[in-house]
Amino acid sequence: MNIYRWHPLLTASMDGPMVGTTPLHLHQSDIDGACGIHAALMALMILNLVERDDLEKPPISKTKKKSLARFWKHCSPYYFSGALPDELKTVFKPFKKEVCCKVLDKSPVNEAAATLQADGLCIAGLTNTTFDHWVLIVGIGGKEGSAHLDRFLILDPALPPLPMLPWNATLTVKPSRRGLHRYETANGDCKVYFEDALLLTPSISEADFDFEDELELELALESD
Repeated sequence: MNIYRWHPLLTASMDGPMVGTTPLHLHQSDIDGACGIHAALMALMILNLVERDDLEKPPISKTKKKSLARFWKHCSPYYFSGALPDELKTVFKPFKKEVCCKVLDKSPVNEAAATLQADGLCIAGLTNTTFDHWVLIVGIGGKEGSAHLDRFLILDPALPPLPMLPWNATLTVKPSRRGLHRYETANGDCKVYFEDALLLTPSISEADFDFEDELELELALESD
């Protein structure tokens, strides 16, 4: 039996992954290069920083929500051409008070797994000779009783959602001797390199605030 863990704010229905009562999955078109932007938006929806309604009210670039308007401004150069890791990181600048975004461009597997186990998210860059793609990793899993996690749970914006699942693809955690990971979808599988990652966690300022609150509470209890 396999045991899977995904982000605590993520659920599933017949429509696929959900955030609350709202469908999460954003399906990119056949002509854009915006897989990274779609992955970023799904991450922001999971973190309750963007609502789907805001993305479906045209013109979306004229939204009155300042953070989202700035997000679209950062996205515009990359929507059709695609984005490199540091370029994709810039789209999170409007949300820097809420989200810390760390770029890894070498051996991201271990840190990605640790981030997911701590209820973070990961945008992963997958490549092979015919494939150059950003996806959102929302969870991780493995066999029951095993100390090793062997599957990343992925939302791929190029694929349709799967009913009753918070993901629509998986990626093996452990690479082959040649450094390749097996990427599995409902349409089949292929071998890819996992070369880049953007790790998304609560911002340091928020984490520091929470720690200070807990410390003040402990001191107050001690004084009582």
